[in-house]
Amino acid sequence: MIDFRYHLVSLISVFLALALGILLGAGPLNATIGDQLTGQVADLREDRDRLRTELELSNAETEDLTTYLDGVAPDVLASRLEGRSVALVTLPGANADDVAAVRARLEQSGSAVSGELAVTDAWTDPETASFRSSFAGQLVGYLAPAPEDDAGTDVVLGTALGQALTSADPASAGFTEEAETLLDLLSTGDQPLVAVVEEPAGPANATVVVGPRPEPAPEQETETDSEERQARTAGYVDLTEGVARTGEGSVVLGAATTELDLVAAIIADPGAAGVVTTVDSVGEITGHVSVPLALAADISGDQGHYGFEEGAQEPVPASVYLPPPAPAEPSPAPTEAAEPTEGSEPTEGSEPTEGEG
Repeated sequence: MIDFRYHLVSLISVFLALALGILLGAGPLNATIGDQLTGQVADLREDRDRLRTELELSNAETEDLTTYLDGVAPDVLASRLEGRSVALVTLPGANADDVAAVRARLEQSGSAVSGELAVTDAWTDPETASFRSSFAGQLVGYLAPAPEDDAGTDVVLGTALGQALTSADPASAGFTEEAETLLDLLSTGDQPLVAVVEEPAGPANATVVVGPRPEPAPEQETETDSEERQARTAGYVDLTEGVARTGEGSVVLGAATTELDLVAAIIADPGAAGVVTTVDSVGEITGHVSVPLALAADISGDQGHYGFEEGAQEPVPASVYLPPPAPAEPSPAPTEAAEPTEGSEPTEGSEPTEGEG
């Protein structure tokens, strides 16, 4: 049975232990513990100062690189796309600064932006899947050449988008009737698939698709959300494949940080990887400057993937070391029958000129 003496001994033991701790802490252990804490604080301060210095150096190097590239870009890009017109296509989430930067670099290469279209969320909306499938079947009759019979819905729609921007009428140098119809069908109705940002001034020789910058995956993502993201990315991959099969050439500027980023998904897709030319590093000056170079390479028949992320074949397109591609062939304008000149052979049924027998 626990009595008063047991409680008294316990209390005395607690107070003795407390007193001993105070004595040790204020005496022999005081300097040791204090020195350890002081040393740890000093180490943390040194690490902080070192990291701050490294960050400042890295930012300075980045600024120097940007200044350098911005200075040499006009000479590097000059005449790469001289005389060609390029149509811009932006995907949902594309950054306006990236679009403006790409436009500026294209102009430095000697090309002109003929127009700009923005793909809407309806292009990959699961609720419009059946509508898009039926709609793609209706558009096939306007496509020349038409996609393969086994082409998916988004490939067909991408081909329609590309032909709406690039199909030229040789007789008038303007759009074909089919191209005008395709653009009207894609951009109107209750669920337009594209929005006209800048009305195309005429048929483009080539196209540039600008995708969004990389976005971190949500911290809490359901399986359904993940599947929808994958389906959305797959739809844009097929879109770029369809667009790449039109005009003289096409380039996609996007991200390749994760497997669901546009460029990474294109490179991983067996059908699109060998057709679509890509540039990663969207949002960086390196990506913006590489777009005209990659487009010149694609027009010359050198399709590839450029940048610094996994899957890129080269950091810079080889076209930077090669002459620009041959000038674009102008569409022949209609001509009237020429009058026979003096001394020329008269055509059948023409009257002989004076002095002829």
